[in-house]
Amino acid sequence: MRTLLLLFALVSGSVLIGCSDSTPTQPTEAVSEAPEEKQESSPQLTTLNTVTEHTFRQTTELLHLGHQLHIAVTHFLDTPTETTLQQAQQAYLPILKQWVAAMPYVHMTALTSSGAPIINRLEKLPMLPGYLDQLPDYPFSGLVHDIMLPIQANNLTLLHTLDQDEQVIFGLSAIEFLLFDHYQADHFKKFVPMTSLSAEEQKENIKLEQLPNNRRRALLLLQANVLVEDLSNLHKRWRPTGDDAQRFSALTDKNLKLTLTKSYQRITELVLDALNSIQEKPLMLGRAHFAREERMLLSEGITSLESFHKALRPIWELYPQSEKTEFDGVLDSLLELYAQYQQDPSNSLLLELASNRCNQLIEIADDLTFSPPDN
Repeated sequence: MRTLLLLFALVSGSVLIGCSDSTPTQPTEAVSEAPEEKQESSPQLTTLNTVTEHTFRQTTELLHLGHQLHIAVTHFLDTPTETTLQQAQQAYLPILKQWVAAMPYVHMTALTSSGAPIINRLEKLPMLPGYLDQLPDYPFSGLVHDIMLPIQANNLTLLHTLDQDEQVIFGLSAIEFLLFDHYQADHFKKFVPMTSLSAEEQKENIKLEQLPNNRRRALLLLQANVLVEDLSNLHKRWRPTGDDAQRFSALTDKNLKLTLTKSYQRITELVLDALNSIQEKPLMLGRAHFAREERMLLSEGITSLESFHKALRPIWELYPQSEKTEFDGVLDSLLELYAQYQQDPSNSLLLELASNRCNQLIEIADDLTFSPPDN
């Protein structure tokens, strides 16, 4: 088997933020999955149930958009043209936006041992593009060109982030990389089926399914299939009787703090990453923005953070804490700075100040407590 690591290490420069979630057993900070005793109706239970209902609606829309992307990808592979490629690209952007909107709500899934592999496959950052396919300086790199490794779900699912967290095979960013190419014109031609072998290929006993275009086609289709499967499982976990909905409604004290803190930090990191990308600074999450949607991600991330905070207001009211006023003030300042930036996009100072506000929010989130006042 061709050794991939030497090629991919050359294109790695991202720093992994947070703990590894590639191991499908127990995450570093896992929410307890033991059955909870049935709780009587209370203001907290009612409030948490409202959040789980909203999360279920978010996953419903995610699953719908995942099916739409799958249809567009299948149509593109059936008839690879510039037009069908653009249609597939256009179908990708709505699900990316919805993923940002849903991110803080579904993040609890990532904190459970059974849910972590699902989130890990839906979106894993940072990633090594060269682990998947060719780069300008490495035209034969990636799984597409490693003919010793079949493009099959059973082995590639095991290899996803196995040796290194950045060795990403599945998820939104991986699909984005294959759909959006900035290195050559007529990108759709890389997905045109190859139906014949050259004399040299025949001499080397190369098979049709091992040709780069055919492997690239198989990889993209497999990614779309796995995406829909994982979104379907995520949707089931957040239905009223689902595992995550039940666990979230039963959260108290430290587990409630862990879940909400991680959710706030995750969506704030996405906003900060978009701000850094626009300013051409090093990235936290390592999203390479293959679709060049930094400003869209900034806008959607700000909206998601604001919406999530509004949805959690009843929870904050149940657990008074000194950090609430500070958190509200910093978030309001971030929203104001972003509104000013929309009016004056050339003002780089606004982006710098907004980045500072994001760092403040991430720090304040560590000090949050969601325990009864007498605890």
